[in-house]
Amino acid sequence: MSEAKQNKIVEKNTAVIVGIGDYVDKSKEDGLNLQELLAKASSLAIQDSGIKDLNYHIDYVGVVRFSVDFLTASNQSNFQYSNFPRTLGNKLGISAKEEVYAPMGGNSPQVLLDDALTKISAGEVDCALLSGGEALQTMIARLKSGLSLDWLDEPGGNPEMIGNNSIGFSEHEKLHGMDLPTNVYPLFANALRGQENKTAKTHLKESSELFSEFSKVAASNPLSWFPTYRSSREISEVTPENRMIGFPYTKYLNSIIRVNMSSAFILMSQKKADELSIPISKRIYVHGCSILDDIWNVTERPNFHSSPAINKCVNQTLDKAEISLSDIKYFDLYSCFPSAVQIAKKELNIPQEKKDLTVTGGLPYFGGPGNSYTMFSTTEMVRRLRNDPKSFGLLTANSWFITKHAAVIMSSKPSGPYEKIKNSVEQKKINQKAITNFTENPEGNGKIDTYTVINGRKGPEFALIIGTLENGWRFVANSEKDNFLLEKMMKEEMLEAKVSVSKKEGKNIFNLI
Repeated sequence: MSEAKQNKIVEKNTAVIVGIGDYVDKSKEDGLNLQELLAKASSLAIQDSGIKDLNYHIDYVGVVRFSVDFLTASNQSNFQYSNFPRTLGNKLGISAKEEVYAPMGGNSPQVLLDDALTKISAGEVDCALLSGGEALQTMIARLKSGLSLDWLDEPGGNPEMIGNNSIGFSEHEKLHGMDLPTNVYPLFANALRGQENKTAKTHLKESSELFSEFSKVAASNPLSWFPTYRSSREISEVTPENRMIGFPYTKYLNSIIRVNMSSAFILMSQKKADELSIPISKRIYVHGCSILDDIWNVTERPNFHSSPAINKCVNQTLDKAEISLSDIKYFDLYSCFPSAVQIAKKELNIPQEKKDLTVTGGLPYFGGPGNSYTMFSTTEMVRRLRNDPKSFGLLTANSWFITKHAAVIMSSKPSGPYEKIKNSVEQKKINQKAITNFTENPEGNGKIDTYTVINGRKGPEFALIIGTLENGWRFVANSEKDNFLLEKMMKEEMLEAKVSVSKKEGKNIFNLI
C-alpha cells in the first residue's frame, strides 16, 4: 500500500465528536433511575448529531463508573446493574459490539475517551456513545424515606473493564481519616500556603475570590445544580448555611456530589461522519489526551503542594496539538476543591490573576456528579468551540487526592490521527520519587508539615496532621477530641509547630509542645 493511500485511510479514521447531550433532574424521591437518567442525555446527544437513526450506527457504548459501584461506597449494595453499557444500549435500541465500563475516578471519562479514540483510529469501531452521571440525590432520598430502589437490570453479558480501579489510600491513611477528599484536600491547602509563605487568612481570601469567579459562571449556566453567584465574602464566612468542613475550607469550597445529572457525547470516525453528512460545524477534534498518576499514597509524596503528573499530562497534550498554553482560549481545570485548581495553576505557570478557568462553573456550584464531572466539561467545551471556530480548549481531570490525572485538548480545527500517549516510562519516573522515610509507628518529638481540623455539624471533631520527626521520619497523626486544642489550631499558625507523637489504641496521636 502506498504511503499516500495509507495516510488517507488513517485520516478517515480520525475521530470527531459530533453530538452532545446533558440532562439535570432536580427531583428527589420521585427522580429518574440511572438508566432513565443516562438515556435522557444519550438521546439528546443522538439528537444533537442530527441523525435520527444514529442508534443503528453505534457499535461502542462506554459508561463512566458510578460512584456507588465501588467497594468503598457505603451504599454499594444498592447498585444493581451487572452490565450497564448493555442496559443503556437496550434502553436506546443500540446493539453494540463493544460494551465498556470505565474505572473509579474523576479521570474516568478520559480513560473511556482514550479507549474509544484508540479503537476508532484503529478501524475497530465506527461510532461510539460515551455517557456518565449520577442519581445520588434520588437514591439517598429514597433510602432515607424507606422507599425501595427497584433499579435492578440483568441484561446479560459482561462489559469490558478498563483503567486503574485501585483504592486511593492505604489502610494506615484510612485509619487516620485520609480516606475522604474533604479531609485530604485541606492538607494540600495548608501545604500550598506554607510553600507560598502566606497566612491562612490570606489563602482563604484568595481561594474564595477564585471560586467566586467559578460561581459566576455557574450562575449563568442553565445546567448548574446551584445557579447562584456567591461573593468571596459569602464563600469564606462561616455561617449556619456555610459551616466549616475541613479547615480552612467552608462548605462553599467543597465539591457537591449529591446530584441527579447525566451527560453524553457521540464520537465517530471522519469516514462515518462523511457518510452520514454530519455538518462540519458540529465536528470537534481531540488534539491530545494524556493520562498519568501522581505517587499513589499521599503520605509518600515528596511534598503536598505540587503535581508532576498534571504538569506532564498538559504538556504532553500541548505537544500533540503542536501549540503552547498561550494558544488555549478556554480552560476547565478540575475544581473539586481550591487546592486542586491552585496546584494545577502553579504547575502550568498560569498567572495568579487569571480567574476564567472553568466553562461549567465548577464542582461546588455547577455540580460534581461523581466520576462524571468531566463528561460535562467536555460537552460544554464542545459548545464553546463550535461557537468559536479554530479556538482551542483545555480540560483537566483529577481523581482521589490529586492522584489520577488527565488532560484533553480539543478544537474545531481538524487534527491528525489520534495517537495514544503511552506513559509507562513517565509513570515509572514519577513513582521512583516516592519517599522512603515514612513510618507507621512514630514515637517522639517532631513538627507539623501540614494539617487540617475536621468539623462535623456540631463543630470540630479531630485534627489531622502530617509531620516530620526529629530523626527525619515522616508520620501521620490525629489529635484527641480536645475542643480547646481544635479551636486553637483553627485560629493560630500551626505549620512548623512542635508536637509529640505516640501510639494510642492503635492510632498515632499528637499533642502540641
